[in-house]
Amino acid sequence: MSNFPYPGLRPFQTDEIDIFFGREQHVDQLITRLGQTHFLAVVGLSGSGKSSLVNTGLLADLKTGFLASAGVRWQIAQMRPGNRPFVRLSKALLETNFNDCYLPELTNRDEAELFLQAQLQRGSLALDKLWQSKDTNLLVFVDQFEEIFRYYDQGYSEEAEAFVSLLLASSKADKIYVVMTMRSEFLGNCALFQNLPEAINQSQFLTPRLSRDQLNEAIVTPARVFGGDIDPILVNQLLNDAGKDFDQLPLLQHALMRMWHLSDKKYLTLDDYERIGGFNHALSKHADEAYAELTVEQQYIAEILFKNLSERSNQNRDTRRLVSVDEVAKLAEVSSEEVMAVVEVFRKNGRSFLMPPVDNILDISHESLIRQWQRLKKWTEEEADAAKMYLRLQEKAEFWETGKEALLHSPSLEMAIAWRDNSDRKPTDQWAARYGKHFDLVMRFLEASEQEQLKKARQKATYI
Repeated sequence: MSNFPYPGLRPFQTDEIDIFFGREQHVDQLITRLGQTHFLAVVGLSGSGKSSLVNTGLLADLKTGFLASAGVRWQIAQMRPGNRPFVRLSKALLETNFNDCYLPELTNRDEAELFLQAQLQRGSLALDKLWQSKDTNLLVFVDQFEEIFRYYDQGYSEEAEAFVSLLLASSKADKIYVVMTMRSEFLGNCALFQNLPEAINQSQFLTPRLSRDQLNEAIVTPARVFGGDIDPILVNQLLNDAGKDFDQLPLLQHALMRMWHLSDKKYLTLDDYERIGGFNHALSKHADEAYAELTVEQQYIAEILFKNLSERSNQNRDTRRLVSVDEVAKLAEVSSEEVMAVVEVFRKNGRSFLMPPVDNILDISHESLIRQWQRLKKWTEEEADAAKMYLRLQEKAEFWETGKEALLHSPSLEMAIAWRDNSDRKPTDQWAARYGKHFDLVMRFLEASEQEQLKKARQKATYI
C-alpha cells in the first residue's frame, strides 16, 4: 500500500496498485501478449509510463492470477542492465527464493552472487537449466533495457551479446517469461544483437498515450482513495496544460505530489496549482528550492553530482547515467558522507528527484528532470561542451604524438586554453577518465602548442 496518492517523478512501485489508475485496458493487453510469447518488449518515449505500466500494472495482475494459463505462483527478478548486466541479473535472482532452492550451501551472499553469475555466463540455456525443475514461474523484468547499448559501446560487446542471448533463450522455456522496457528511439539499436529484432517484432507493445478520460481518472481517483479531492476547475486546467507535452505524465505526477504535500485541507484547487508554479515551472522551481537549501560547498557537490547523473549521447539524446557515490566524492574531492548529505536534500519528504541509492549507485528518478530543471539543462550543456572539447583535443593529441598532426594555433589554441584554465571547473584526469584515457597526453599537447606559439611570438617581436 502507498503512503500518499502521487509518486512524483519516480515510477509507481509494485505495491502501489491502489493509486495506479487509467491503464487497466493496457495492462490487459500486456497480459494477453505475454501469455502468447513469453517475451514482451514495452517501448515508448521517455515519460510515457512504460516502467509503471509493467512494474505496477502487469506484475500485480500476474500475481493475482490474470494470466490463467500460468497460475498465481510467480517469482519476479527485476533489474536494470547498468554497467554489469550479469551481476545485476544475479542480484535480482537472489532477491527471489532462488538462493534457498539452488544455492543452500552458499550462506555468504557475495559468494552466492559470484557463483550464480558464473553459472549464468556458461551459455544461453543456463537460466533454463537452473530453473527447469521449479514449479514456480519466473519473470525476468529488465527495466530501461537501452542501457545495454551503452554497455555495448563501452567495449563490452561480447558480454552484452551473451546477456541478450540468455534472455531470448530463457523466454522459450516453459516457466520463464521475459519483459523489457525500452525507449522507442533505441529500437534501431536492437539490430546489434542476433535474433533480438525478430523477437521484438513478434511481441512489441508501444505504450499508448492516455486519453483525456484516462488522465482524468489518474488525476482524481488517487486523491479520493486518500480521502481528498480535486476541484473540477483544477482538473480541467491540468488536462489542458498537459495536452500532448513530451513529459506529460511525470510532470502531472510531480505537480500533484507537490500540491498534495503543500495542502493542509487535501482539497486541491487552482490556487495550489499557481502557488507551485503551474505545469511548466513547478518542477524547475521545486528543484531550485532544494538547491537553495545547500551551502555554497554543497552546491558545488550538487553540480558535480548532477553533471555525472546525466549525459548527452552522440545522437544528442540527454539521458540519465548511473554513478557511484564514491565516484562523485572523488571528483568533488569530498567524503562519501558529504555527497550523501546532498543527495538526501533532493530526497526529502515530498521530493523525488533522486532514487534511493542501491549498492552505492545513484540515479535520477526520471529523465524529465534533465529536460525540465533549467539549472540542470545548463549543467548538461556545459558538460557536453567540455566533453566535446576534450575528445577533440584527445584525437588531435594522439595524431600529434605519431607525427600525423601539427600543434594547435589560433584561434583553436585560445579556445583550448580557455577550456583548460576554466576558473569554475578545470578539467582533471579523474574527470577526463569518464570520456577518454589520455589526459596527460592532451595536457602535454596543449603545453607544447602554447610554447610553440610563444616562441613564434618572440621571434616575430625580435624580427620587428
